[in-house]
Amino acid sequence: MSYWTGGLGHFATTAEEDAGFMQSLTFLAQVHKVDLNRVLVLRTASNFDMPPPGETPAQMLAAEAQPGSLSAYRQSVDAAYAVGSVVVRKLASQWATTELTIPQGK
Repeated sequence: MSYWTGGLGHFATTAEEDAGFMQSLTFLAQVHKVDLNRVLVLRTASNFDMPPPGETPAQMLAAEAQPGSLSAYRQSVDAAYAVGSVVVRKLASQWATTELTIPQGK
């Protein structure tokens, strides 16, 4: 954003999907199908939440899907995998313990 606005603009990511799926998980927790203490939210930034002036949302999404686009979708997925896979491997490798006990931070 700094590059495109000469240091004048700021951009923040949105978080609607976090609220939506956490609400769903909360409902599942109320019927004992999910343990909210075992939820890991990995946040990455991959694209913009609105198209540039004069461009429709469909045009923006189509442009992001093209090779060489400025969307960071692939990089955001790679980053989430790099972090999340470490956690999953650790939990799985120690399942005899982590099945019933939530691991604590260092």
